[in-house]
Amino acid sequence: MSLTGSFSQCYNERMNKNIEKLGSVISSFVPEKPGRAASMLELAYRAVSFQAGHFPSGHFTRSREYLQSYTSKLLADMLKDPSGSAVVNIFMPSEIFCALDMPIMAPEALAAYVVNTACERVFIDKAEECGASETFCSYHKVLTGMAESGVIRHPALVANTSLACDANQLTFRSLAEKWNVPHCMIDVPYHTGEDAVAYVADQLREMAKTAEESVGRKLDPAKLKECVARSGEQIRNFRKYLKRRAEVHFPESLTPEMLNIAANHLYLGNEAGLTYSRLLLKDVAKAPANRGEKRIIWMHVLPNWQESIKEIFQGADNHRVEIVANDLAMSALLPMDPEKPYESMARRLVHDSFNGTGRRRMDGVLEAAKKMQADGVIIFCQWGCKQTQGLSLAAKKYFEENGLPTLVLDGDGCDRANGGGEQIITRAKAFVELLEQ
Repeated sequence: MSLTGSFSQCYNERMNKNIEKLGSVISSFVPEKPGRAASMLELAYRAVSFQAGHFPSGHFTRSREYLQSYTSKLLADMLKDPSGSAVVNIFMPSEIFCALDMPIMAPEALAAYVVNTACERVFIDKAEECGASETFCSYHKVLTGMAESGVIRHPALVANTSLACDANQLTFRSLAEKWNVPHCMIDVPYHTGEDAVAYVADQLREMAKTAEESVGRKLDPAKLKECVARSGEQIRNFRKYLKRRAEVHFPESLTPEMLNIAANHLYLGNEAGLTYSRLLLKDVAKAPANRGEKRIIWMHVLPNWQESIKEIFQGADNHRVEIVANDLAMSALLPMDPEKPYESMARRLVHDSFNGTGRRRMDGVLEAAKKMQADGVIIFCQWGCKQTQGLSLAAKKYFEENGLPTLVLDGDGCDRANGGGEQIITRAKAFVELLEQ
């Protein structure tokens, strides 16, 4: 190992130990002083936001640093005062909340930060103490535990869709009851006809009325159109990014793909999401041509806290393999019509590749793999996610019949106790070697 590599490893080890100490201190305050724990998390995320915005690490591109800074500040603000915000699932259309100036928070974004602050276990234990099963989705257990312990106070509204995740139906309803706030649930039919679009659009209109009442102000139709127009431009930009990404070597770790997921779901209609997409296009335009690296399509969430997995895609093996796309980040890149905002948002839900049968999702990944010149697929079975776990073996068979070697990994995106240890690293490295052969 080179001197630079040795220094980098030592630096990362010290950073990890410092984060673990911070997580231990935060965890110790949760049972008796949840407000202090919330303040410490808020301060930590503001520090991350400031660092990414003013003193970028150099590990990521300008676009990634920008969105990291924005997301960190958003979570810090939510921890300080969530009273005018909405807690939503990741598939919920964000333009309505954007038009009402309501910040939103999803379990996936929150838990990804909590695990990187090394304090997720205290919240998972609290959720299980309050009745959540051990096999329940750990993302939802982190959110539930933070609510039950009082680290997160009540928002103005809780809203979720029926899309993709069974845990949605339990978590969001129980949180709305605990916080005594309005709860909206958007039922998305499996079929993709225009009657389904109209049905979902009507529900979104009703949700907008509930959101208006929850914050005490009216939604400006003109502002909603502006938000939908921004969504349309952001989606077009990301499509351009994917087209360019298919031709270049753009090496990064798991974190940037998590940011893509947040941008293309939680930040649609938002100025930050649009700015990110414009910066992303500038970054990918500078990338060099493919150099023969093995190219991976990653399915589902990513364990971005797990340094050993990140090392495969960011460290010494970086010249050998890279993640070129994630199916969650590109599940619904549809055109948007500002003149029909509710129908546009509804169509995005109805035609999302995570809606309906597993075959729709598999077809979407296969099409993306062809466009992105992918060499293989990694299916990450997130702990407690029955949909992906149930789909995994059928998807592996389907992709391999279509010439795409496929690896199924069991792990956890936000609970290090279920991280898979060395086994997941060994299998991932063996898969890279298989692709090279």
